[in-house]
Amino acid sequence: MSLDDVGSTNDEARRLSQTEAAADLLVVSAVTQSAGRGRRGRAWVSPAGNLHASWLIRVESLHHAAQLGFAAAAALVAALAELVPGPEFQAKWPNDVLAAGRKCCGMLLESAGSHWLVLGIGVNVVAAPPPEGLNHPACSLADHGYDGGAGAVLEAFCRHFHPLLTAWRQTGFAPVRAAWLGCARGLGQPTVVRLENDTLTGTFAGLDDEGALLLDQGASGVRRILAGDVFFPDAR
Repeated sequence: MSLDDVGSTNDEARRLSQTEAAADLLVVSAVTQSAGRGRRGRAWVSPAGNLHASWLIRVESLHHAAQLGFAAAAALVAALAELVPGPEFQAKWPNDVLAAGRKCCGMLLESAGSHWLVLGIGVNVVAAPPPEGLNHPACSLADHGYDGGAGAVLEAFCRHFHPLLTAWRQTGFAPVRAAWLGCARGLGQPTVVRLENDTLTGTFAGLDDEGALLLDQGASGVRRILAGDVFFPDAR
């Protein structure tokens, strides 16, 4: 379903989940969003030319559904590497994709009832937000020479995402975890994690079986991180 303008494609997908139009892998895309949002309610700038899309995904349970964010990130890394030769694309925990170390994509997963997951993706195809107020530097695909449209990004993403979704449904998180770790930013590198009321340092040691970031703090042990802003000051 392609729309000219919506408040949020996630909100539209959630609305459709309660109607007869609900279908597994239904895609809602829009030219612009007037109320796009990212993780923790942060505003997502949504100009024409960028990709703004949400998928309605049928799940047996929401218990492990957040793992699909890792599948989406790994799929998008593969899709963008195919479309935009040159910059290194990497997944950044928990839900970003970077191009040459700068954020070019964000994702937002939300529930829609007990058996529907909404996966929202925003890709900076032609424009990135201004740097003021950003936690991480951003870029667009156009900054790296891409002159294709958002539709090509959408098609390539779907082509890479659907096999990972099938693998997740059939065998669980293991193949998704392996795919994500294979393109992860900062693995084995010094890491800073900013929590709501604390800042932690250590080494990014990987993901556990639930998708939590494992932070090796040496003598203090390995800590599971379920939420936070992650920085890799020395990552290459």
